Amino acid sequence: MSGGTLLVDEVVGEALVPMAGLLRLLMPTSAVGFALKGLDGRYRLANRAIEELLCRPGERLTGRSEEELMPAAACSLLAECDRQILAGEASAWADVELACSGQNRHYSWLKMAILAPDRTLQAIASLVEPARQQASLAIPETLRRLQEANRDLQQMVIELELVASTDRLTGAWNRRRLEESVHSEMERMARYGHSLCLLLIDVDRFKPINDQYGHAVGDAVLQRLTALLQAALRKVDSLSRWGGEEFVVLCPNTARATAAAVAERLRREVATAHFATVDNVTVSIGVAECATGESWEEWFARADAALYRAKSEGRNQVRVAPELAGQSGSGGYVVANFVQLVWRAAYECGNEIIDRGHRQLFADANRLLAAMLSDQPAEQLGPIVDQLLTDVVEHFRDEEAVIGAAGFPATAEHLLLHQALTAEAHRLLDHYRSGTRGVGDVFQFLAYEVVTKHMLGADRLFFDYLRPEAAGRPGTATLPGGRR
Repeated sequence: MSGGTLLVDEVVGEALVPMAGLLRLLMPTSAVGFALKGLDGRYRLANRAIEELLCRPGERLTGRSEEELMPAAACSLLAECDRQILAGEASAWADVELACSGQNRHYSWLKMAILAPDRTLQAIASLVEPARQQASLAIPETLRRLQEANRDLQQMVIELELVASTDRLTGAWNRRRLEESVHSEMERMARYGHSLCLLLIDVDRFKPINDQYGHAVGDAVLQRLTALLQAALRKVDSLSRWGGEEFVVLCPNTARATAAAVAERLRREVATAHFATVDNVTVSIGVAECATGESWEEWFARADAALYRAKSEGRNQVRVAPELAGQSGSGGYVVANFVQLVWRAAYECGNEIIDRGHRQLFADANRLLAAMLSDQPAEQLGPIVDQLLTDVVEHFRDEEAVIGAAGFPATAEHLLLHQALTAEAHRLLDHYRSGTRGVGDVFQFLAYEVVTKHMLGADRLFFDYLRPEAAGRPGTATLPGGRR
């Protein structure tokens, strides 16, 4: 390309064709570098002049940030311009020193706020030219043209962002936009220590839908699915179409426990929804939390492995990737990754008091799970958590009285297990109330440590001592004070 023709082919799709004429009108001279960058700091559009200044031969500016291309001193000056614009200034200017053809030269760099019709900041435009002794006419003239065409420019930026960042069928983010956001969030995680999770979603048995009903119906299913997922996600989450019938949800500031709860809510929303023509659709979901020092490819592979488990173990379910060795966290989620606990006759020991207590703990776990998945606020979750602890402590007290009266020889050791679990429960709840642990961790403790490991493990050691045939004793016991 030559003259003022803009290099727009690196942004996406034929929808850019009508924009090219407008951009040529705005940039009639090759003397001034022109570029637009999104609020994520990555450039969306650039003309040849600025690309020749900042990039190596054959490289493009689109998708890259200033930090990747310029020395720290220049980046610092331009970052200050960005801060002024983010603070509400219409424009900001800096004199920066850049290397060109092996020599350091000074450039005048003007940044200008591009506002949406509602006056919110949409993008930042850059105008760059070599610094001169006398005021240059090129930048003021270009700025005047930009201001005259401001309404068209606003619409162009909106369309540009939409085309470059979204999937044309579903309207979800596309893979390019996802990967940009992933790298930004991973940098933020490394800097501040925030948790970061990924949900990989795949439509179950999607190929038979296309084969039986045709691709138009398959496309409609994906559009309906996208609408369901978008409506069920939290504001902090983002949905992207990875390709075909696979979608990705990025969950910033989110640990595995909460991400698993989010995934389960999404799975349930889809499974209970109606889809035109095909009626019902289900999804399988793999969840993985990003580990310190892990690459994007490694992180995604673990989510993909969890998704494979969900598909191979029956579909329509959530599976959570195990933590990497050395990673701190709340441990593996053994109890079906936050699905409802189901009481079975095989869990009964034959003693009315203990079986009633165990069933109550199942009910407490499921009540807390339902509250988690419906996104109830903290003030409503608090009483449920408090009741959970009360019931655990009361059940332990009743159980100790029953097994002691039944002559269970390891009663003292069992009491020590109860004391350790109770102390851990109080510690966990203190962290939960202070905000350092999530409600998902509380559920995981109850469902795994108390129910799965203790009730279905350690408790079974005294079952034989409570059965009527063991020593002619009845299957129920009376607690001190006559309570049963």
